[in-house]
Amino acid sequence: MRSTWPFVAGVIVAALVTAFTLPIMGTTAIVMMVVGALGHDDAVLGGGSSFSIRDERGHYTTRLINTTYNILSVPIVGEPRPKRLLLRQHMVVGDDGRGRVQVDAWPMGAPAELRKAPLYSIRAIASAANLGDDATLWTEREGRRTAYSLVDGTWLFDADLPLAQFTFEPDIRRVAALAVADEEYAARGGVAVITYAAPGRVLRRVVLVADDAMRANTLRATLSATRLVSFADDGAGASPGGRLIELPLAAGPVRLPVAVGDLDLARASVPPGLRLVAIRPWGNG
Repeated sequence: MRSTWPFVAGVIVAALVTAFTLPIMGTTAIVMMVVGALGHDDAVLGGGSSFSIRDERGHYTTRLINTTYNILSVPIVGEPRPKRLLLRQHMVVGDDGRGRVQVDAWPMGAPAELRKAPLYSIRAIASAANLGDDATLWTEREGRRTAYSLVDGTWLFDADLPLAQFTFEPDIRRVAALAVADEEYAARGGVAVITYAAPGRVLRRVVLVADDAMRANTLRATLSATRLVSFADDGAGASPGGRLIELPLAAGPVRLPVAVGDLDLARASVPPGLRLVAIRPWGNG
């Protein structure tokens, strides 16, 4: 009997202690769960790839869908540090080679940023798209390549032939692009559009114009047989380290002196019957 009472007393004490501490432990667990939930935030963007083929009474059609993500640093003019962006590239291509691409960009920051609308979206009809150097997105459609800025998603320029690329000291990269004049400029005798660009931005665009409409048509038709080239500018009045962009034509070369920040149209030379007309930047009239 003596050994039974200590056992019973122990059970009673244990029950009292449990009854007292259980609410505390439960409350503590709930508080920890709430604090843990407040301390963690996440955001998920989905994607993936798929390929399908369909038999429509003996005619096969295909569809390719590809979604990819990239994290990259984009240099911003006037800012000491580049901007980190998350890019989502969604590409859909049919069996005819035609497709469309959409690129959405978000700032790399808190998860809440990814739940907001993208900073910008690029949408284009294209058969291919890829991220290039110097903060650009390149799309391709029927042989024409188009450059978009990854800084703000704006269209930069078109290129129908390989780029002329060169560097000013110490490490300032520049490109020149050549595109056959589209209908807007061709109707006014335009032959080609020449673009001088820095990483992610256009410095100057000019149209090569022929005074004779028939000559303009002939030059546009034969433009694919040439390309822009670049070499050092050693002419009189050239700036130190300056360069020349040259477009060889059957009638003679078109030469454009370039400096780091612009084309030197005052020293440009063109064959007789041709002229260069500067295109004003968008928004300047």
